[in-house]
Amino acid sequence: MKLITAVLPTAGFEQVQQALRTLGIPGITVSTVMAPPLGRVQGTPRFEVYRGVRRQIALRPAVRMDIVTTDLDAVDVVQVITVAAGGTGGAVWVLPVDTIVRIRTKERGEAAL
Repeated sequence: MKLITAVLPTAGFEQVQQALRTLGIPGITVSTVMAPPLGRVQGTPRFEVYRGVRRQIALRPAVRMDIVTTDLDAVDVVQVITVAAGGTGGAVWVLPVDTIVRIRTKERGEAAL
């Protein structure tokens, strides 16, 4: 099994989510995070005033998606994310998962997916 994590700009999230649904992946854990500017488009610098001091903000709002899937489906999921995100930027990484347990049913491994 694999854990696929993608950090995308908020603008690219809807397209990726819809593409994953068409692939048959409805179960996504989504978090709002702050990340450095994603992709090549840096945009205009953001500034914030804190206690009377003007500072440039280096982090931007982004969306983090975590998906646990079988080894066979991992390649397809990464492909769908990268195509659907298009030129919005972001990053995708894949990690091995040793075990997964569905708490309610006590199922383990791929049966818990």
